[in-house]
Order: sequence, then C-alpha cells, then structure tokens
Amino acid sequence: MSRPRDGAAIVAARASVIASRLTGRHATSIPGVVAERIAPGITRRIAADLGAVVLVSGTNGKTSTSRFLAHLLEVAGREVIANRSGANLEQAIASTLLAAASATGRLRRSGAVAVLEVDEATLPAVVRKLPVRAVAMTNVFRDQLDRFGETDHVIRQWTKMLEGLPVETIVAWCADDPQLALLMRGRPGSIPYGLVRPEGTIESAGITTDVSTCPVCSAPLAYAWMAVGHLGDYACTSCDFRRPEPQLLVRASSRGLDRQVLVFSRAGTPGEASVEVGFPGLGNAYNATAALAVATALGVEMTDAAAALAGVSVPFGRFEELEIDGRRVVLSLVKNPASFSEVTRIVAGSTASTILFIFSDNFQDGRDVSWYWDFDPTPMVRERTYVIAGRRATDFQLRLKYELLAASSDPLPGFLGLAATPVEGLSQAVGATPPGGTCFVVSTYTALLALRATLVARGLAPEMPR
Repeated sequence: MSRPRDGAAIVAARASVIASRLTGRHATSIPGVVAERIAPGITRRIAADLGAVVLVSGTNGKTSTSRFLAHLLEVAGREVIANRSGANLEQAIASTLLAAASATGRLRRSGAVAVLEVDEATLPAVVRKLPVRAVAMTNVFRDQLDRFGETDHVIRQWTKMLEGLPVETIVAWCADDPQLALLMRGRPGSIPYGLVRPEGTIESAGITTDVSTCPVCSAPLAYAWMAVGHLGDYACTSCDFRRPEPQLLVRASSRGLDRQVLVFSRAGTPGEASVEVGFPGLGNAYNATAALAVATALGVEMTDAAAALAGVSVPFGRFEELEIDGRRVVLSLVKNPASFSEVTRIVAGSTASTILFIFSDNFQDGRDVSWYWDFDPTPMVRERTYVIAGRRATDFQLRLKYELLAASSDPLPGFLGLAATPVEGLSQAVGATPPGGTCFVVSTYTALLALRATLVARGLAPEMPR
C-alpha cells in the first residue's frame, strides 16, 4: 500500500496541476497564489512542519548570503529548501514551499530548514505569515528610489516588523550599518556582525554616502573607515551613538579578482577560523559572515561552517566566471551606487583588460536611473577598453563624459562604442580582449538575465537554478 500524502502536499500538487494548465507573464508564481486561494494559510501550515524557517533580506547581498547559508547547512547534513532562483516576493516564497511539498508528497520534516531570500519591502509581510526562527539583515542602501523611496522608508517598515517579532527569534545583522544599529538597539538575542578594519580602506571613494548623519540626533557621523557604501566604523560627533561591538568579526585579505582569505573570530573568545574562498570583495566578506552567524546560531560549529565556505559557488551574476573563445568572462550584477562602487574597486585592482557595461531601466531594475550620478565609475575604465549597451547606454556614456572630459567634443579614452544589443556588445568586448585575458561584464538585472539566457542557449553558461 502506498504511503498517504500529507494534506498540505495534496493541496500543493493540485495547485501545481492547475498552474501547469495556465500560461502568462507570472506563470512561475501561480502555484503559491492558487494554493492560498484553495486553502488560505496553507503556506504557513507547511512552514510550521519544518525544523526552521530562515529569512535573508537587505538591499545588497541577500542572494549570495542565502546561497552561502544553504551550502553551510547542507554540508552540516541539514536538508535545505531554498528559493535558489532568487525570486523573492511573497508568491514566489509560497511557491518554493509548495513545490517542495508537491514533489515529495510530504513536508513534515523536522530536520529541514527553509532558507528564503526575501525582498526588503516584502520582509514584514512574510514575517507575519511564516513561523520564523531566524532573520539575517544584511544592509539598507538606496535602491530603486521610484519603488522603495529613501532608506528611511525601509527602516520604518522594519521597525514595525521587529515590534511583532518574538524575542526568541534570532536576528543576525550588520553592525557596520548605522541604520541597522539604531533599529536593533536593545533587542535581546541578536547577533551583530562586522568587519575588522580592512587594509588600506579609509573611505568609500567616489560615492554619495547614503548615511552621513546620526540617526539619533542628526549630528554628523565621523568614520574611522568605510568598507562598502556607508558601512564601516562610525561614531556620532555629538551624542553617544556609535558602532556597537560586533559579536562575530571577519578579517578579509584579497587574493585578486576571484579569491580572498576570511578569518572569523568572536568578540571576547579565543581562537579563529580561517578559510580561502572563491569569491572576491568586502561585500562578499559581509555576506559570508551573515551566513556563518545564522549557521552557528542553528548549531553548526564555527570552524566547520568556515571550512564549508571553501566549497561554495557564487550565484548567477555575482562574479560568475565563464570561458568564451579562450577569454575569461566575469558577469557582475550592479543595481545601486553601493554595489557599483564595490565592483569598481574590485575591477580597478584587477587585471581585466576589457569591460562591457549594460544598463536598462525595466521595472526590476528601477526606472529611475539618477543613481548613475551617485558614484564615480572612472577608476574602472582608466587604461582599459570598454563597450556600452542597453536601453540606457547613452545615459551612462554621458555620465562618463562629465567625469572624464574637459570638453564635450573630446573622445572618451578607451571607448569602443555603443553596441546595438548586449549580445553584440559582448561579442565586441570579447573580441577586444587578448586571448587568455579577462573581460568584465557589468550589468543591471534584466539585461544580465537576458544576456545569460543567450549564453545558456549557446552552451556557454549553465542553466539557472529554479
């Protein structure tokens, strides 16, 4: 006799059948929507049967942090359910849980952990609907101003969310972000994490800082150093507000474009855990530390978690490497001044010879492209050749002209021209790269998805996770 299926799994399976008969723009999110209509609250009931639900949110780093955390837990022997494609709105999260129930016929797995990336504006609604064991909050930067507004709006929404979050819920958060420091002030059971002062990093050069005044008294903030955007070691020049002491610290040492050494330690505790990882940048050092903070809170030993980071792979478009015609091609997503400033610093210190910029303004990218003016991209293009493509290519070309040229009639140094399409731009950039050299692709979200889909169709890139 076959084993009876859980009721939740039956609903999920029926929803999937219905969804498979439907087509349309949002087909991938239909199962969650359909199931909730058939059985309201089904997503929460499914999640309640898991061992833990972990949410990862923030402006930058949530996809990488989720990937790293899922890997750490899987290496530790935990079963992980995750929205690995990066779809992070409510219906996509519901679909992730329902798909797992439909595929297995059950979801009563007390040892399983759901690691769910959540859009920062969606986080409060998801927290209300799921039994959350832990939350990782990476940072809050200006992003898609036409959708999110200023960072104050996100912080207000998160403040209300935390008021209803049980005190036993674990919250790992970046102590180097002054907005999160105020948000988390006095909350018990939280895990603040941060960087040891990075070598040679005093300020995030060329970026309009999102946070420059004290969130308590509005006096200027003084920084001993900055790492990514406004993340760093800050103190108010008037009141006692300052960076809290992180419980979990990471010291990062660069090993070039694709590697770095991370050394983790706990405040007041002897011993360190060191690992060489296959991803660059201080942003990724933060992401790895957030993942390690949650993993250790869920029972994984710090040394084991750190060692497991050596085997983690980067998500789509986060310094993802391909080989095309004997050249190394690195795909990098940018979406706001903080992420672009970080990529600029990494590329400026690399041996990359050619760059392809792709800029679009679709809904998922943000229609407001004024953020091009909140950072200085020129360290990336100096002494390199580059191509620009995408719907807003001319806007970025103008940005470079204002920064680099004394007169509008002067030619941009190193500029190979505007490409009609991103695919043509990649062909041109790769052709300009010496054999064995590196071509760096810097792109907004929808353009990078489309370009990568073409590379998958040509057998040059692996399929995206679903």
